[in-house]
Amino acid sequence: MALLSIILGLIFDRMFLHWHELRDMTWFEYYVEKVSWLTHQQLPPLQYILSVAPALMIILVIHILLSGLLFNIPSLVFGIMVFIYCLGPACLATDIDAYLHARETGDDDEALHYAGAITEQAASTSPDQQTTDVTRAIFFVANERIFAAIFWFVILGPWGALLYRLTSQLSKQIEHYELATFADYIQSMMAFIPARMLAAGYALSGNFDAAWHAYKNRLRSLDIASSNYDVLVATGIGAMKNMAIKNEIAGIQAAQALVMRSVLVWVAVLAILTLGGWLQ
Repeated sequence: MALLSIILGLIFDRMFLHWHELRDMTWFEYYVEKVSWLTHQQLPPLQYILSVAPALMIILVIHILLSGLLFNIPSLVFGIMVFIYCLGPACLATDIDAYLHARETGDDDEALHYAGAITEQAASTSPDQQTTDVTRAIFFVANERIFAAIFWFVILGPWGALLYRLTSQLSKQIEHYELATFADYIQSMMAFIPARMLAAGYALSGNFDAAWHAYKNRLRSLDIASSNYDVLVATGIGAMKNMAIKNEIAGIQAAQALVMRSVLVWVAVLAILTLGGWLQ
């Protein structure tokens, strides 16, 4: 069931781009504001629980009620809907395509905008530095926007995918600094295993030897978020070594292709585990 939901979800996500608009998190941000007001922005662990618990309980109850009905078809449809909602929230492929189009047409302002959307910070105005930052960011944000959601969907179903997405969204609520800091720590913990699995996918889909050496020689950090970033970026850059890349734009396209191949590697592994009876 998880395998079918993920495959169909990834396909529908690319086919129906207008669905991305339905990932609006305004409702959650409004609710977090109310929670922060009620708790006077104190006790971040309690704020975190109160912020994510209601939505998770609703998803869990619906999932339980639909289980076993009509050959599990309603449950499958519900799972696909939740999975698609938990991707992103912004579509990485769409942002990359828009950035590349802006660079190709010479629209510097548009390129700057989408570079910032991909790197999730103020982008450099230098074209060379900008493309370097975007390439590195692709390897990292692919885990947050795509693979970690897949991982937690497999582990805990729709409930797990939504937990990860809400936690990631909370970590970006900088106006609630203590809550965002606590959520960022939880999100980093949840991303720890997926980050290493995706990095392994980079190695298997690209230059394995160079990726392995890059992984061993990467920067070491006790901070989990920094460690996740270093693992993904170092391994991704290493996996692209010796590829026939003509220019920096082609490098971004190669990074995007490497991410997609890596995701497909793990989807194939999931298929083998499902067919072997180890997963449902």
